[in-house]
Amino acid sequence: MSEKRKAVDFEELKAEMEADKIEPGDWPTIAGGTCPETELPRWLGGLNLSSMDVRIWEFTDRCTIGNDGPSEQLERLERARLFGEGGDLNVRRDGSRFLWRYVGEEENAPKGDNLNWPGDETGLVYRRERTALLWGERKEGQTQWFDDRTAGAALTYPVDGAPARVQVRYYEYTQAGRTLAVWLRGLEAYND
Repeated sequence: MSEKRKAVDFEELKAEMEADKIEPGDWPTIAGGTCPETELPRWLGGLNLSSMDVRIWEFTDRCTIGNDGPSEQLERLERARLFGEGGDLNVRRDGSRFLWRYVGEEENAPKGDNLNWPGDETGLVYRRERTALLWGERKEGQTQWFDDRTAGAALTYPVDGAPARVQVRYYEYTQAGRTLAVWLRGLEAYND
């Protein structure tokens, strides 16, 4: 068989699954809640965001990706996604309030309603580290990534160097084959 197509090694798959199994003490904190639009700057300012260094701010007229702080144009903010090694905070507008969801380290979790993880009586929980390729390719001499499917979007990713492609690294938590939670962990160069 060729290198690209080989027979399934069930012993290898079993070993990978055993390695991905996590104990209840290793489960991340999952929390959620709401925040009034007028309180969002103060609420974000009170959080420990230092270990969530990738910040995506989606406005009605543009989207920015970087490691900057909250924008002053909150009336145009639709969504925000802040993530890194310390946690993954997802914020989205719902009228005059924002709904938020957090997955990550307990010490970085905003105050809110915490989800109780399913216990061992309902099955084992697995954590697998995964990656997904992001849109755009950076050609030599270009200052940003480009993909004709994104029209005029300025694809700029906060990664070191000038890689041709970028991928997001994340944890996927599953139980009985169902995804329970996803924690985006960072951006990195994609190497073929």
